[in-house]
Amino acid sequence: MGKLNSIQSSIAVGILKIFSAFVQMIPIRVALFIGRRLGDLAYWASIKSRRTVMLNLRIAFSAEKTAAELRKIARDFYRAYGMNFVEVGRLPLIARQGYGKMVVVEGREHLDAAMSRGKGAIFLSMHSGNWELSNLVGSMSGYRYNMVANDLQHINKVADFLDDLRKSAGCRIINPGIGGREIIRCLKNNEIVTLVADQGGRDGVLVPFFGHEASMSTGAVRLAIKYDVPILLVNIHRIKGARHHLRALPFHVATTGNMENDLHENLSRMASQYEAWIRECPQEYIWMYKTWKYSKVRHIALLDDARTGHLRQAESVVRNASRIYEECGLMVNIRTIPVRYKSRFHAAVLNILTAGKFFGSGGIQMIAFFVTKETFEALSVMKPDLVVSAGARNAAVNLRFARVNRAKSVALLRPGLSSRQNFDCVILPQHDCQGEVPGENLVVTKAAPNLVDKKYLDDHSKALMNRYSHLKGGIRTRVGVLIGGDTKGLRLTEQQVKVVVHQLVAAANELGVELLVTTSRRTSAAVEDMLLAELRDHPRCALLILANRNNVPEAVGGILGLSDVVVVSGESISMVSEAASAGKKIVVFPVDGEDSAASKKKYADFMDGLAQEGYIIVARTTGIAAALDSLFRNKMTTKPIDDNALITAALRKFLK
Repeated sequence: MGKLNSIQSSIAVGILKIFSAFVQMIPIRVALFIGRRLGDLAYWASIKSRRTVMLNLRIAFSAEKTAAELRKIARDFYRAYGMNFVEVGRLPLIARQGYGKMVVVEGREHLDAAMSRGKGAIFLSMHSGNWELSNLVGSMSGYRYNMVANDLQHINKVADFLDDLRKSAGCRIINPGIGGREIIRCLKNNEIVTLVADQGGRDGVLVPFFGHEASMSTGAVRLAIKYDVPILLVNIHRIKGARHHLRALPFHVATTGNMENDLHENLSRMASQYEAWIRECPQEYIWMYKTWKYSKVRHIALLDDARTGHLRQAESVVRNASRIYEECGLMVNIRTIPVRYKSRFHAAVLNILTAGKFFGSGGIQMIAFFVTKETFEALSVMKPDLVVSAGARNAAVNLRFARVNRAKSVALLRPGLSSRQNFDCVILPQHDCQGEVPGENLVVTKAAPNLVDKKYLDDHSKALMNRYSHLKGGIRTRVGVLIGGDTKGLRLTEQQVKVVVHQLVAAANELGVELLVTTSRRTSAAVEDMLLAELRDHPRCALLILANRNNVPEAVGGILGLSDVVVVSGESISMVSEAASAGKKIVVFPVDGEDSAASKKKYADFMDGLAQEGYIIVARTTGIAAALDSLFRNKMTTKPIDDNALITAALRKFLK
């Protein structure tokens, strides 16, 4: 809330006074009914606030509640908040009549026992239930009672009015700005001081809270350790209507002499108790605060469109982002979410509705109309800090999912109808940048992002040799062969692959090298049968993996790591990019069979661009043996692609 000027404050206080007088005049049932309707109004009108509430609910209950259950909790929360607001207006009346008919107190004996020690007591509560009533009960307990209240001077006279309501029951207000010495003085005078634990901010200690780190305030524990002050954990929740239940639970402060460890251990136990209470009545907790703002865990959502090449590209960006987070001392949680639409029509409509720079409102609920139930459930229970997708199909979901969660968004390849400007970062290979206007959020790479680096190659090479032990023996010169298959607009025919095999065998015999061959999921059965017939028993073929018949996850990475030269079919931009990033000499052959001249030109432009800059050698099918001979005799060479530094630099601008 911005700072109010004098006139605005006077008007606001006037309205609040009239409202307070009104709700004191009418029956409590009517007042609470009005409070619930005010809550309904706030639920629908406070879009920004409701979004924060839903974010926090997803963080707290992502593993155990459905989207519908979370929405119900949110709706009930606003109604409970509205009733609390009405009861605050009735505080002077409640103070005169006494709280006995409204609040059932459990644990009064613990308060008396604590006060008998003569060192005062700390009421440690959280922002749950009608804590203003718990303050009233405390101030009417027979002991001097002090409340440390948030500094609300930015709303001037409104803050004074709220404090007057609290004081009407004998509660003394301590401003946090001058609170330290005053709190100690009150405790030494054997008085009660109430503090709140669940808003530690930057100075708090991070402890587990609903499975995620939340910052808890350290003040109460520090005072208890230093001055041997007893702590009572206090919680209040609504039983029914105007009836509330207040519990005061003694808390044993463990001390070891190590303040840092003591703070973490004690606050962890406190947070565990608070969590248990909140789970009993989740609608009572004030979910509008940024409880997990200072967590050291970052959550990344990777949207999978069922295309392996796109998934690998997105995984490479996620890996770079993870490294940036980890350099900042943060932990990373990655979740891959398969995005499946109800139909192609639903996918098209969502992309149309997300077109343009300003794509209107509609968050997680809007997505539900277009994706399957399983996809929506997976999205609705996660609160990501970063959303990554590749390709146009998931761009709209990326944008809306990121926006509703106030997360950063990264798109790889052209995002379809969605405006590039709406993403925090768009990563495009240079062959796909025609017509794009350079901008701060655009990263142009030489090839498609991929996971290939030294560690990736080493890990996959070891895994492949462990699976096929004969690859470990001796130091051999090897040619890796990556055979793809049919893709949109291109056909890899059996005839062309047969020519490739003859070229490879001739080169292997001439150069004295061995072949390591693998296919892809897109390779046709006819091509696999032909490869099996030609290479299975050939003395120069040390390895033949047919992907559709034998799933070897480390096949591509292992072959790239173990080979000196790599031959790749040119219909897969992802596969060519992986090979060119491996630091090996690369030969790429274009796919001859075509269904679409436009598609063939796209791949030709990609290969020609890399060839002109010296990253690959492009050879016709019949020229593969000659190209291999030139590479092995060092008549030609290639250089590796490294786009990771470029991508990492772009991500650093907005990740923290």
